[in-house]
Amino acid sequence: MNRKLLFFLPLFIFCGNFLIGQNSFFRTDTVQVIEITFPTPNWDYEMDTAKIGSDGYVLATQVKINGTIFDSVGVRYKGNSSYDSTVAKNPLHLKLDYVHGTAAYDSYTDVKLSNCFADPSMVREVLAYDILRNYMAAPQCNFARVTINGIYYGVYSNCESIDNNFLSNHFYSASNSFFKCNPVSVINGHFPNLLYLGTDSANYYDRYEMKSVLKWQDLINLCDTITNHGSSADSILDIDRALWMLAFNNETVNLDSYSGAFAQNYYLYKDGNGRFDPIVWDLNMCFGGFTNTGLSNLSLTGMQQMTPLLHSTNGARPMIMNLFANSTYLKMYIAHMRTIDTEFFSNGNYLAIAQSLQTLIDSSVQVETFSLFTYNQFQQGLTTTISNVPGISTLMSPRTAYLNSTTQFQQIPPFITNVHSSPTTLSLNDTIWITANVSNSASVMLGYRDQTPNRFYRIPMYDDGLHHDGAAGDFVFGANITATSAFMQYYIYAENANAGMFSPERAEYEFYSIPVAVTAANVGQVVINEFVASNQTGTTNEVGAHQDWIELYNRTSIPLSMYGLYLTDDYTLPMKYAFPEVVIPPYGYMIIWADLSTNTSSYLHCNFHLSAAGEQIMLSNSTGAVLDSISFGAQTTDISLGRCPNGTGPFIQFANTTFNSSNICPAGVHEQNATTYSVSSFPNPASNEVNIISNYPGITTVDLVNSEGQLLETTYFENDKALFDLKNLAPGIYFFRTKDKNGMILQMGKIALIR
Repeated sequence: MNRKLLFFLPLFIFCGNFLIGQNSFFRTDTVQVIEITFPTPNWDYEMDTAKIGSDGYVLATQVKINGTIFDSVGVRYKGNSSYDSTVAKNPLHLKLDYVHGTAAYDSYTDVKLSNCFADPSMVREVLAYDILRNYMAAPQCNFARVTINGIYYGVYSNCESIDNNFLSNHFYSASNSFFKCNPVSVINGHFPNLLYLGTDSANYYDRYEMKSVLKWQDLINLCDTITNHGSSADSILDIDRALWMLAFNNETVNLDSYSGAFAQNYYLYKDGNGRFDPIVWDLNMCFGGFTNTGLSNLSLTGMQQMTPLLHSTNGARPMIMNLFANSTYLKMYIAHMRTIDTEFFSNGNYLAIAQSLQTLIDSSVQVETFSLFTYNQFQQGLTTTISNVPGISTLMSPRTAYLNSTTQFQQIPPFITNVHSSPTTLSLNDTIWITANVSNSASVMLGYRDQTPNRFYRIPMYDDGLHHDGAAGDFVFGANITATSAFMQYYIYAENANAGMFSPERAEYEFYSIPVAVTAANVGQVVINEFVASNQTGTTNEVGAHQDWIELYNRTSIPLSMYGLYLTDDYTLPMKYAFPEVVIPPYGYMIIWADLSTNTSSYLHCNFHLSAAGEQIMLSNSTGAVLDSISFGAQTTDISLGRCPNGTGPFIQFANTTFNSSNICPAGVHEQNATTYSVSSFPNPASNEVNIISNYPGITTVDLVNSEGQLLETTYFENDKALFDLKNLAPGIYFFRTKDKNGMILQMGKIALIR
């Protein structure tokens, strides 16, 4: 789910693109409690054996997370340098759905626990992610107390897994090309540095781990572009995310990364714009825990004074060398570095956060017996070098002073003020004028987009008196865009010969947002009109694949905004897919491909598939109101279920699907005598009552059943529907079943009851 941090300022809204709130499992003001139970006392030997051998899982009888019990959980040791068979406290990976495929805690199936290796302070990883999430998509991370077979093993950092859920939340899909950039072995020198190694994919196998279906050619194309065609990098790499990653790595001396000796510990995911997005991973050795740049081993002084231009001429780091060769990208990189430094380091904010984190876990660390460091070392870990690991402030206080003394940081950037958009009231297709006061600049650019999943495009802004910018030469710059969605998003970038500046300074991760007056879709206005849950030979998506699809229909004569609506295939998870800022035209259609992809050139793509065996589809809003829903049974390949008549009638089968157009009812077919049928419940989720609606002939009664199969109520089915009063029932999952006069069950469906 996408979060927008809204700051209501005169004439615009300032937005950040990251997750709503913080999931309770990753709150940084509490310590999670995780209790693992193995069936045998020799579990450590089994785990070591699995790690050394196939790196498989050992079955735990039970895992309890904050009191919630999971049985039959897969557990394994993880990590490379952080794993040591001779110590008791090793990093852990818990797979909750190892046996039970639906097991999850707060929607998370994987729990990644790090043992604070090479970190006497014990807060490096949590602190680093807390900073990084302000600038790019990054895992949530906090602390957990871990016991195994009743014995306390200590405090671990608990970091969100970079998996399908993470990808869906941040990149709106999970099935595109996805690589973990870690070498099989650091001994052979084959590192994931994005160097082009020719067209044979075998040359890349020991450097990168494929995490999606085989799409090595995508990675090869990326490496070829980065290495040999740097001027085209923007077409295949999200440059801004890459610059934020590199700025963070350098600022915080995070050398166990692409910026260090092994060029590792990051992921690459190809988004719907055809560009790879870098994702930072494994920050336990951030803040100087690892000292090798790949060019030399740095002393403490060397880390404090590490140049911001590290690897700028190193052909073995082509992403750095070739991006920095572009003067604009280099200025953007320094601008990002300067922002991180100003917001967290020059003001000492990082140290206040670190001290707060230490206070949170102090009592838990004090009673550890398996810690890799003493309690005294933990207390001194922020300010003292211990076992060659610098105290965080020991490193960062002098480093901040050094960076601010460098030539790069000393350059005076442009100054951007009075960012303004007009007119204040906008409708679709209106022209929006954006202006800003910008001094000390040679050029000013406007970056804009009309949907969050899309990339930003930049156009020039002018101080010529012709772009709503006042008089020529008055340092007011202007440009215009067209209002094509419910929220237009933009930022401003200006540069001179020596430095650049963004507004807002966290762009592109944060941006200004302009609301456009489009009526929000409400109950009864937009309906599920047709869908295919088994598509083998029918319509294909933008990349030529036969995938599931859902068609929505706007019953009204006005355009409606879909922003704030959600689509799901599971009534118990109503907010599975959040619609971006898109508009469905009057009496028009909208296709959503249920294919886990993010191609956005023609249609929307959601983060789930439909089940041909039968399930649910529900369209709802943030208040829980259901605009439309359907529970359907087993589907026939290449046959759709659609409304007959179009937009208003019950669902029947269509042998000839009507993709993105009006449903044409078969000749002579009426909802009462259709040969195939559907059943739906409305609303769903429900709070007080629910209607069961079906066009199946011969239904006489409908049963209401609880999750244990107990019959609660039977009511008559009249005029194609039945009504159940739910006021006296507890919240939970219930089921209904339609029956004929002989008591034969005809259809079944699920109801989510909420309060």
